[in-house]
Amino acid sequence: MGIILVAPGKPMGLGGSGVALWQPLAASSAAPPQTSATLASIAGLSGWWDSGLLGGLQGPSGTRLTAWGQPLGAITNQVLGGAAVTPFSFGVLPGMPLAAPRLSGLLGGAGRWGGMTNPVAPPLDPDLGFQTGMDIPDWSGSWTWYFVWSRPNWRQGSAQDTGPVTLLAVHGRPILQADGSGGAGRLVLFPGQNETVLTQGLTRRHTHAILLRYQAGAGLAVWLDGTQVAASAPQPLNAGASGPLLFLHDGGALGSAQCWFHEAACWPRALNSIEVQQLHAYAERWYRGNRRGVLLLVNGQSNAVNFALNDGAAAIMAQGVAWHIGALAAGVVATTGAPASYTMQSGHGLYPAVGGAYPGSFLSNPGDGSNPSTWALGADGQAVQQAVSGLSSGDALDICALVWPWNETDSLRDYTEGPTFGAAVRRFLALERAMLGRQAGMLPLIWWSAVPYGGAGGMQMHREAVAALAADSGQNVVVGISQTADSNARGSLWDPTTGIATGGDTAHRDGLDNQRFARLAAPVVARALMAAGIVDSIPAIPAGIPHQGGPRIIHAFRQSNTAIVLTIQHDAGSDLKIPLRASAGLGFAVRDGGTAQNPGPVINAISCTRIDPAHLLITLASPITSQTAACGLYYPYGSVVIGRGNAVTDNFSNVAKPDGWDIAADLGTLWALDCPLNATLTPVALSDTP
Repeated sequence: MGIILVAPGKPMGLGGSGVALWQPLAASSAAPPQTSATLASIAGLSGWWDSGLLGGLQGPSGTRLTAWGQPLGAITNQVLGGAAVTPFSFGVLPGMPLAAPRLSGLLGGAGRWGGMTNPVAPPLDPDLGFQTGMDIPDWSGSWTWYFVWSRPNWRQGSAQDTGPVTLLAVHGRPILQADGSGGAGRLVLFPGQNETVLTQGLTRRHTHAILLRYQAGAGLAVWLDGTQVAASAPQPLNAGASGPLLFLHDGGALGSAQCWFHEAACWPRALNSIEVQQLHAYAERWYRGNRRGVLLLVNGQSNAVNFALNDGAAAIMAQGVAWHIGALAAGVVATTGAPASYTMQSGHGLYPAVGGAYPGSFLSNPGDGSNPSTWALGADGQAVQQAVSGLSSGDALDICALVWPWNETDSLRDYTEGPTFGAAVRRFLALERAMLGRQAGMLPLIWWSAVPYGGAGGMQMHREAVAALAADSGQNVVVGISQTADSNARGSLWDPTTGIATGGDTAHRDGLDNQRFARLAAPVVARALMAAGIVDSIPAIPAGIPHQGGPRIIHAFRQSNTAIVLTIQHDAGSDLKIPLRASAGLGFAVRDGGTAQNPGPVINAISCTRIDPAHLLITLASPITSQTAACGLYYPYGSVVIGRGNAVTDNFSNVAKPDGWDIAADLGTLWALDCPLNATLTPVALSDTP
């Protein structure tokens, strides 16, 4: 269903987490079946080109592609001896098209990214199209054509971005044309004097399948996504229009439709009604209709700036989330530096910290002891509001999650400030959601376990605040990055054989770690979106894909005064790894009595060994002296740095993935990750019971 708006980008609320909806949104309401049916059973097939599966794609050298993301030289004709579909451009392309995975359910397509803009990504190459390798000798005879495409966004960089885009053309004559951003959402057959408007319901992002059947003397019949939209439309082409058919290009300069090519087929005859129905049934393999983009709104300070802008990690996260939910586009709203419109501000906490020594005005603290639930937006918060209000209504509706790679200044607070800080977070979160007209259930907040910066009390306060918000179902807060202490100082020198890093900017996380954080978070964020009802062409993520970003400690048995046995609950892995300095117990610590506010001695571990796939043995540097009930285990405590490669992990990279769900096979080997042991947002109480 579509969303009823009461103002640009603001849905009509129905109470709770509901919004008002209207009319069907897409031809398919669930992921399409991955059928093994083919078109070969329909007699007379002369051309069939399928880029949804790797088996139909060739590289530039003519060899069959074995992985997604590789350069594409041709889409093979499935008809023996038939000509391939090849890339076409008016000018010289800066690069080859690529085989792109999971554009419609689990099926892929052919095209070429032109870059990653903010926030309307991805734009495709403005001069790339495709052409058949065979001439159509006589359009005045009987014929049938079938074609499936996806438009991920409005056209960009073509110098004619708002105008119509040509989906099919021959000999310089457009056959099928879609309105661009300046049009009325029409799909037009033979635009011009003999045009037929097939629909006025095209959206910015969509996937559609069209079937054109011409029979001499009977006119042209057209079906869009299985529904007949024309019965006897005029067909002005004749033998003089012979030549190769162009897909997704008008034949002129920068004439690309900037769409993905999925599948095409043709018959040199008119299919009968039974065959038409067979073809419609086959086309159910594609998820068709309106599509959505994944747009993440990032807030924070300097580490967020690095995460979103300098390291490209937020874009990586958006790409991974789109892969998991089958979305057609992904982007990020993240800005800084403008005087009055930005989403991130270096050095600023949620509100001023340490008696005003550290600034922050996302919320304005009047300093009168008032409840944070009454605080108004400060200058930073007003800048976020300005940035959001400057979005188009379409982009505002695409925002599906708030992302906060943010804790630095707020971790400098005193532990006792926890209640105030937690209330302030709730206030700013509510105000930010109100900027978008969303209720909590519709827009999750993705936070991270605090990076190692600040005092021990402030770090623990921040982690406990995150834990409390995540435990409150009404807040819809998700810990998307569950371990950040396993990272290095920005710009440090790291020895991957020892896990030791030296030098660098200790206040900021290294770019490689930010990018790894993003990849680890992607399935967690995707599940949060699905729980909020935000889906596209994939309706569910199967078991075997991470839920919480890695294993977690669920029990700590005091076997002796120096030996602690940890029970680990796995996420998507099945075993534990103790790499590099993890074997020295780095990061594990026990608070020997006291309270979180006034802790007793904090005893670090000196070794960590694997007992079995679900248990670890931690050895402490000195004996515990307090009663067991007064002790708590941390991983890590305060601002302790574990460092890259030194965390205990699971074996997720080696676990067999559900069919079609190996992200590393689709997006590259950097996505083949083991998941780190989750940080303890609150201490795990020691127990005398195994």
